[in-house]
Amino acid sequence: MKLKYFIASCLLASISLGSCKKEVDNIYNMFEDVQVTFQATSPHAVTDYRTYNEQDSIVIEYTITSAKEDMAAVVVTRDALSPETIQMVTLTPTDDKRTYSSVIKFKATRVGESTYRVYALNKQQIYIGDGYTKVTVNVTPNFLYTTQKNLYLPDSVANSTRASYYSIKLGKAFTYEEAKAVSADIDFAIYRSPAPANTSSANMIDGYWYHIYSPAATTLPFTVYDLSTWTRRATKFSLPMSEATQFRDRLISGAEIGTYVGAKSVTLDQTPKTQAGHIRVGSVVYFKTPENKLGAIWFRQITTDTDGKWFANIFVKVQK
Repeated sequence: MKLKYFIASCLLASISLGSCKKEVDNIYNMFEDVQVTFQATSPHAVTDYRTYNEQDSIVIEYTITSAKEDMAAVVVTRDALSPETIQMVTLTPTDDKRTYSSVIKFKATRVGESTYRVYALNKQQIYIGDGYTKVTVNVTPNFLYTTQKNLYLPDSVANSTRASYYSIKLGKAFTYEEAKAVSADIDFAIYRSPAPANTSSANMIDGYWYHIYSPAATTLPFTVYDLSTWTRRATKFSLPMSEATQFRDRLISGAEIGTYVGAKSVTLDQTPKTQAGHIRVGSVVYFKTPENKLGAIWFRQITTDTDGKWFANIFVKVQK
């Protein structure tokens, strides 16, 4: 008897569960009525993935169709951490609501990969699909970006092993002996001077002001090393500025570097021995090379290594 009761209970439970089962929409096929195709009638068009050089023309030619529902608007976005709307077209009463084509043209100024999607909205402004497709452009930079280079303060030893000279083109710091062999490529060196006695701790580092200078400076501020036989490179600098955010967010292409740095005063052969000329942690110094290439140096950190030697950790951006 107990066995019959158990079997009957199981059957009832099975019927009950079966009657409550609900089919839910699958996000991977619920928007299949909308299709997007990318064309390439222009030689600059992208249809899937394409690499461009900075300042190239980029063209996105697309057609979007909706099989079952009228489209009220078509949106093109550039995907990033926060998608950015590039184009939004509201269809008029006379427009075809099931098929729409357009062409977007722009310059390649954003370095790196960017993904573009085209999708439709219905009259309730509800998303109805993007055809599960996209195009991606990769813009190669027209600038060099060198990171995490350590530039050491020099000492008074004639044959110092501290790398206190820097070449922007080579992206490397050199000792005095090493720098002699590549003197034509050395853009600047670092040193420090004692801050005045009344200087607040916020305006100095361990009692000093920090500076950089060109080997072609009219008056060399650090004379322990003899540069008389060097081919001295006349790179120019700005005053140090508190613009770490601009270094990160504005200097994103060679063109942007040219526009932004070009508006700065970049005329110094050394940063002065003043409070305004003192390079702090986070300072940015803009520069112009003898070839008229513009760029910036970000002093991410000024500190000591495990041996107690002072150095600046720098990042450099420069136009190609």
